[in-house]
Amino acid sequence: MAEVLEKKLTWKVFREMEFPDNDRFIYELINGTLVKKAAPKPLHQLVSRRMTKFLEQFLEKNPAGEFFYAPIDVFFDDVNGTQPDICYVSKERSFLIDMNEGILGAPDIIVEILSPGSVRYDRGDKKDLYEKFAVKEYWIIDPNNKAVEVYAMRENAYHVHVIFEAEGKAPSLQLPGFEVDLQELFKEG
Repeated sequence: MAEVLEKKLTWKVFREMEFPDNDRFIYELINGTLVKKAAPKPLHQLVSRRMTKFLEQFLEKNPAGEFFYAPIDVFFDDVNGTQPDICYVSKERSFLIDMNEGILGAPDIIVEILSPGSVRYDRGDKKDLYEKFAVKEYWIIDPNNKAVEVYAMRENAYHVHVIFEAEGKAPSLQLPGFEVDLQELFKEG
């Protein structure tokens, strides 16, 4: 009996798909499978805005590259592409930035902010994908638990760089001197 293989969706086909104008979902392509996510909640967006502010302030003083925030397409190959909450591309790798298409390859840093519906993907499928394509640094920010995990690529695998809960300053290896004060990131109001 022959095995029936499910055909994987490609980015080319995905980009040609039509979605209703009032569709409030976000779509990503992971291993050729379309993943549908709900729009982020206010807490997620508040933390995202603060994180982008910290990055913007740092990069104004230290112009080492560019950062982008969702929605932005990051294409890893024909069947894998995500819309990370935040990604950073160094000047040395600026060739990955196609102003008309998106990021064409692995950014230096990706930041994902957990939402109740994204935990499985952000900690599992997307983490595995980012590791496979050698994203040098992967941040997982958990607003509900006021925690930040930073993973660094070493010997072709992610290793925990730092984990902080509630307080402390989470540093970046890819952006020397950049650190995020958790009390500022997670402050009330």
